[in-house]
Amino acid sequence: MNQIEIFNLTKKYKKTTIIDNFSCIISPHQYHFLIGKNGSGKTTFIKCLLNEVKYTGQIYTNHLSFAYAPEKLMMPSYITMYDFLKLLLMNKKMDKSKINSQIQKYLELFGIIDYKNMPIHKLSKGTKQKIILIQALACNCDVYIFDEPFDGLDETSRKIFIKLVSKIKRQKKIIIISTHYLNEYHFKKKQVYRFPIR
Repeated sequence: MNQIEIFNLTKKYKKTTIIDNFSCIISPHQYHFLIGKNGSGKTTFIKCLLNEVKYTGQIYTNHLSFAYAPEKLMMPSYITMYDFLKLLLMNKKMDKSKINSQIQKYLELFGIIDYKNMPIHKLSKGTKQKIILIQALACNCDVYIFDEPFDGLDETSRKIFIKLVSKIKRQKKIIIISTHYLNEYHFKKKQVYRFPIR
């Protein structure tokens, strides 16, 4: 079953309730957007989906595989962009024989192929953001989660990202995006969850 089922999800940090008794079904039929101020619980919700934090209630992921582009990703300074992506993708659900060609394809799409052998510490914020997105986009998973994907991207790169996400969505994949820029996503079918959910 290609959907995520959530029943009575509640998450508290000490005495503060971040998510209160939330239920929904997340399916491939819509784009799912998480909207709210920083600290409102969007990333906490994502961590619940990924089973990275404890919570009460039930989340049934139905054995689906996840690709995740976090808002921030720790990157070693002196490894090259290409080697870092290869290292990340070796641990992902994908055909290992296609890793090199996938990296090449996405570096070209985002216009950063010329920097593939450059150490990460020399890259701009925007280029580092593209690395975070590529390591998720290049996977063959059932669910794709992007946490603030536009952070550091120029307008051209944002359009490229939207085009790639649209292509993934047409393959009946689940798309979840946490963003401050909802109006820039001109999709017809949008399900919006506004945080905090209390």
